[in-house]
Amino acid sequence: MASHNLWYGNLVCLLLLLPEIAYTGLVAPDIYMVEANYSEWQFAGNRAKCELQHEIPRFGIGRFLRVAGEELSFRIDSFQPIPESVEALLREISPAWEPGKPDPLVQEISLKKGLVPVELKRKPAAWLLSSLAKGQIGSFDFVDWDDTRKTVHLRLSPVNYQRPYREFKRCLKDLSSMGFLAFKESEVRFPLDVHELGPAARDFLRQLADYLVADASIRRVEINGHADDQGTHPYNQRLSERRARSVFDFLTASGVNSALMQRDAYGESKPRMAGRTKRARAANRRAEIRLLR
Repeated sequence: MASHNLWYGNLVCLLLLLPEIAYTGLVAPDIYMVEANYSEWQFAGNRAKCELQHEIPRFGIGRFLRVAGEELSFRIDSFQPIPESVEALLREISPAWEPGKPDPLVQEISLKKGLVPVELKRKPAAWLLSSLAKGQIGSFDFVDWDDTRKTVHLRLSPVNYQRPYREFKRCLKDLSSMGFLAFKESEVRFPLDVHELGPAARDFLRQLADYLVADASIRRVEINGHADDQGTHPYNQRLSERRARSVFDFLTASGVNSALMQRDAYGESKPRMAGRTKRARAANRRAEIRLLR
């Protein structure tokens, strides 16, 4: 603990008290930041995902992301894998062209080994998002993993940020409340002897398709068709196959990668509800959908 506190104190002194252009006895720092004339932020979103991204030249892509049903996050995807984990500081810097008083808060974070060195959860991500909206530079500062005499600065430019930021905020407001937990184990139901999708089923599957396109963590979608106990076994098997196929085709037409989906059918062999009542049979005429991460 003592050595950690000493490291932290030394880094704060280096970053906050010494001029960045000429550290006495140190190698010149590496600063990764886009020139103002080339700064660009890109927004993309729908009711299932909102994303705001910015390239850090020679290093990687910074991304603010919120997927339906989940919290805001920020990450940096690096162009090359980071060789080892390092401790870092996240802080605000006032740009030279628009000086102001930066937030004195300095947040201690860890950069991870690999291709995603920075991952911030909701609170620090929201702080960084607001910091850029104030016109401040967001800076991730750490000691170089290969040369401890040198500091590295990953910086997010606030230039050309405001318009995509407003689009991102509007997207967050309209984001669906239905996320992974809502879709993880779901189903659509069918009338007697029908495999075509009704209006309610289509509306639900549109939302599911938007979510599946947005959430890259989904590795498989299982679609299982079922029938009630009316009719012969061979007929019910074919009917359940058609029901699973209807869901599969709709999701594929809505942009979901067909290779992500697995389709099976069980006829009347796996009822949702036992019995021959109208209620039980209605519950058993279905296509079940299961998402796996």
